[in-house]
Amino acid sequence: MHYPNWKKLIVFFVSLLACFFAESIYVFSCGPEPDPYDYYTNFYNPNIAAGKGFEPFYYTSLGQYYGVDEPEQTANLREWSAFFSGKEAKVTDEDLLEFIYTYSRPQMTALYTSIDKGTPLQAADSVSNNTLTRYFMSSKDKETLGYLMFAKRCEVYTNIADAWNPPTPDYAAMMRLARNSIQLYNACKDPFIKERFAYQATRMAHFSKSYETAIHYYDSLAAPLPSTSLIHYKALALKAGALLRTGKKAESVYLFSRVFEAAPSQRTLAYLNTGWAGADKKAVLKLCNSTTEKATVAAMYAARAVTLNLNGLREVYRFDPTAPILDVLLAREVNKLEDGYLQNAINIDANKINYWYTENSLKANDVKALQRLTDSIAGLGKVKEPALWQITSAYLSFMTKDYAGAHTRLAAAKPNIQRADLQDQWEIVQLLVNINEQPRIDKAYENKLLASLKWLDTRLPKEKNDHFIYWNSPGDNTWMNASFYTRMYRNLLDYIIAPRYARQQDTVRLSLILTKRDEVDPSYFRWNSPSGKDFIADSMSTTQLLSLSSLYKSKNKTPFEKYLCEQLPFTEQQLGEVIAINYVRQHDFPNAVAWFKRSGSTRRSELVFEEQLQDFGYEEQDSIRHGISQLEYATRMVELEKKMKDAKVAPEVYFEYATGLFSISYYGHSYQFSVSYRPSTWWYEPAYERSPFLREYFGCYRAEEYYKKAADAATDPEFKAKALYMAARCAQKHAQLTGKEEWWYPATYKNPYFPTLVKEYRHTAFYENIAAECTYLQDFVKKQP
Repeated sequence: MHYPNWKKLIVFFVSLLACFFAESIYVFSCGPEPDPYDYYTNFYNPNIAAGKGFEPFYYTSLGQYYGVDEPEQTANLREWSAFFSGKEAKVTDEDLLEFIYTYSRPQMTALYTSIDKGTPLQAADSVSNNTLTRYFMSSKDKETLGYLMFAKRCEVYTNIADAWNPPTPDYAAMMRLARNSIQLYNACKDPFIKERFAYQATRMAHFSKSYETAIHYYDSLAAPLPSTSLIHYKALALKAGALLRTGKKAESVYLFSRVFEAAPSQRTLAYLNTGWAGADKKAVLKLCNSTTEKATVAAMYAARAVTLNLNGLREVYRFDPTAPILDVLLAREVNKLEDGYLQNAINIDANKINYWYTENSLKANDVKALQRLTDSIAGLGKVKEPALWQITSAYLSFMTKDYAGAHTRLAAAKPNIQRADLQDQWEIVQLLVNINEQPRIDKAYENKLLASLKWLDTRLPKEKNDHFIYWNSPGDNTWMNASFYTRMYRNLLDYIIAPRYARQQDTVRLSLILTKRDEVDPSYFRWNSPSGKDFIADSMSTTQLLSLSSLYKSKNKTPFEKYLCEQLPFTEQQLGEVIAINYVRQHDFPNAVAWFKRSGSTRRSELVFEEQLQDFGYEEQDSIRHGISQLEYATRMVELEKKMKDAKVAPEVYFEYATGLFSISYYGHSYQFSVSYRPSTWWYEPAYERSPFLREYFGCYRAEEYYKKAADAATDPEFKAKALYMAARCAQKHAQLTGKEEWWYPATYKNPYFPTLVKEYRHTAFYENIAAECTYLQDFVKKQP
């Protein structure tokens, strides 16, 4: 296949844009997106960490964050739900969401007035029937309702509807609300509501840029309340931000690390502000009160490294071997090795073109360095799951083709596996090692492989398009596992199993694996590999297609063969048509006729026997309403071949036959009779000479031969001129010079048919017409003495 270099340019600009927007705070999305991190060969699950909530900090070099935090709204509603449950209020989650996040302050005020004065509530049925409304009506809890009304007043200054055209901030109004918060705080009895008034006071002072006051409000109002709530850490983040604004960088980052550790919905905020602070890590560590706190600080800095960072991993482990984020940092380093080392190494093994790198950015020694660290940590047994580190080390052995070492580490890990995700990763590594150890994938091993493929089928998303969605809703990272298993399974088929069959020269099984790959991931856009369907239609020989057809129809298939044939994207009839078209490519028209009669023919052409004097006017298959079918075309070519066996052949017979050949070439009106797709970026290359089909498809040698025969047999000067011109057009398709001259355009000056055409037929009407259109012919004439 041919792959134009412009794709490398696209990849460069994509990477450039990713770097340009790496520090963007907001991401604008118009809906479902493909996973933008599927750009390197990946078999190690980034989501393998036992501690969840760190998804934004998984590794990718194409964006600042991998996933998204737990939505703050989700965490806030969870706390409100627990609060009302403690009051034995039967409030549904849907009503809680609607009341807090959609009801306006006037609606809440109407409810408050009704409770306060004992008058009927004047509100829509949807408001009156809301279970939280009913709770307030029955409990008369004006303190809680009053807070919700007050929060709506504060939101006017913090929830900006149009970020591009924000209103002029009213700092005085915000400070009035801050002081009002303190009054309500002092009057409030419920600790849950009291904490929220403390938060509002701190927030209003912060947003009014009264940073010292915001710090004071946190210390005097929020800090005395013992709490681990979301609101507590949101208030603490406001103090951290105020410290940053007043130049106390290390103190600010230390507080942000406390928020990062305890509040999953605030982690990206804390991480981002840590980057903006630019505080010296050593200064921050001095403020920590425990090794656990130091581990969190070290992890926040380690997660910023885009290159291999084993020292960061070591440091976090030294501070706290049980830190929840330690597993995430391990996965980051492994994913970096996949990106910078395995990607290229596996492409070379699979004989694939790699558009992302010209050489490995990381080396085998980098893999071994991480493996020494994982082996050491697993051996000490201080981490929560030594099996994770042993499995990871086994995967690193796979990367360096140390299969014996991989087996040893897998065996050591197996008794200690206690999580399904770890067991799955163990199975994946074992499968990779076993396949690569096989000298040949034979039928005996295929029985074992079948069980693994069926197991992987159970890990795919239930809906075929699930993995195509980057996120299903804000903060929903459930796509991560679906995305991983989809791309891992696809990569296994594409980069591990398919190349093995290619090396075994088993093209039939290769084609079946490629179609299975496409069934696993139908939405993936491939730079460097055809789809399985296109491979069967365009790259297999007739002998191979006949073998595939025989296997497909066989009643004695092995279970493995039966499993793969079920994924074949052709019916028996469609596969027969592919075989017929393949015979057309070989110009074996009798066999094409026989197979078209069995399969039928679905493509038509209106121009296949009309000469083509210029390289334009291609037929669009969808627009053809009449014309002849493939069967009729092949039948006519057979008839012409019979006529050419006569002792005397009319020049029109040669000409029609040659036109039938030229029309199904790359340049022809009816290219769809030989291929399904005609890329406009392809052109003749000398390498195509090694393929009989491509030689004719791009070179038009046989068409030239029969146009020349037509010219030789013709007596009419007009007809002869036309036949010579068409032969010249065919010769031009494979024109080539050697030496220092450019190989293409100057070669047209030496077209073997132009001298005769110009010298002997320049006075014909055909010549006069074509000379006015053909710039190649015009340039040839200008070159003559």
